[in-house]
Amino acid sequence: MASFRAGTKLKYVLFLILAFILLGNRGFRKLVNNYREYRTLNARKLELETQRGELDKRLKETNARPAVEQAARRELGLIKPGETVYRFPPPGESDK
Repeated sequence: MASFRAGTKLKYVLFLILAFILLGNRGFRKLVNNYREYRTLNARKLELETQRGELDKRLKETNARPAVEQAARRELGLIKPGETVYRFPPPGESDK
């Protein structure tokens, strides 16, 4: 019976020592917190990389469309240097 109590006491003492080392040690807590922050930042990095890829794709699509230049010329009246723009009045009722 005495050896049973000694074995049980030894388990409790080892458990308490292990708990003290893991929970009482600031270095271990900092390590766990740093690992959590690393995982959070890594997830955010993946989100930002995905968003950047989507934005790059949209930029390429926007730059590749000739309709963008045409719309800018029509709606904003933009012209290239050295170009001459001729504007005519809209046809009236008598011109039709």
